[in-house]
Amino acid sequence: MNTLRLRIYMCLCLFSFLALILFKNPAWKLFKFTRDNRHAVDRTSFDLRIIVLVYDRAKSLQRLLNSLNEAEYASDIIKLEIWIDRSEDGSVDKITLQAAINFNYLHGDCEVIVHQHHVGIVGQWLTTWKPNITSNEIVVFLEDDVTVSKYFWKYLRMVHRKYDNRSDINGFALQGYSRTFSLEHNITTLRGPEDYTVFHFPVLGSWGFSPSTKNWKQFLDWFYSEDKSSFKPYVPGNIASDWYEILSSGGKANTMWTMWHIYYAWKNNEYTLHCNFPENAGLTTNWREKGLHYSQTEGSSNKLLTEWKSEYNNLPDHVPYLNLSGHVIHY
Repeated sequence: MNTLRLRIYMCLCLFSFLALILFKNPAWKLFKFTRDNRHAVDRTSFDLRIIVLVYDRAKSLQRLLNSLNEAEYASDIIKLEIWIDRSEDGSVDKITLQAAINFNYLHGDCEVIVHQHHVGIVGQWLTTWKPNITSNEIVVFLEDDVTVSKYFWKYLRMVHRKYDNRSDINGFALQGYSRTFSLEHNITTLRGPEDYTVFHFPVLGSWGFSPSTKNWKQFLDWFYSEDKSSFKPYVPGNIASDWYEILSSGGKANTMWTMWHIYYAWKNNEYTLHCNFPENAGLTTNWREKGLHYSQTEGSSNKLLTEWKSEYNNLPDHVPYLNLSGHVIHY
């Protein structure tokens, strides 16, 4: 009996010690690999690196992770990274962390990473991937309030192979629903010509975004060289500038990292490639949950693509360019 009590006491001490390290040490990181971990040690580049960004929504995270398990990856080498932000006082949401640790990713390596300190949405997007322009690795950023279509990787692999060499494409948006961004037309659903499965648009889609490696690196270099205290990234005629100004007046400019990307794209004549499937079906959907950008939960933004038709394989050589109002300006 004494031996049993001693073992229980030692286990409790060990658990307490680990918990102390887990929630108090700001440099703590956890590495968790699935049963297929043959690439965990000797690889730094993958066919696809999935970066999931989360703070304190465990149920949302679980929903996204489940959809990633249901996706198709062929025989490609996949890496899943779950990046968890801390609160401003440095604490980590325990339930969210546990959900990430317990998840069994079926298609490759999985790593759970806790930031050393609170980084906010800007830090989540702009510090979690270091682009290597000599690598062919594809990356996709997914916030915790989205889910993916089973075909999201099939699509991403295809558009990257087709359009990665085009310097005016800064990345690939996965969402099925978006809106126009001109001051005159900003409540209209964004759609390309019906006979095209893709189109260019001056504004990125952040509900699942896969950047062009070279363009993303150039954007990051520019972003960190700018004086954020004096420069305002306003774009003439773009409704996003009004949103950013409102947030700035309320001291919340740091919740809209996309404004900097919109400005950079405008200054450098860059576009994001958007998908254009029937009925606004997307490779992702956003659940528009109460949080940083929604005062109340609004539900799914669009349905997911559930059928891959053969004509989707035929990507056009000449892709329509749309302006902020959603009108075709040239091909």
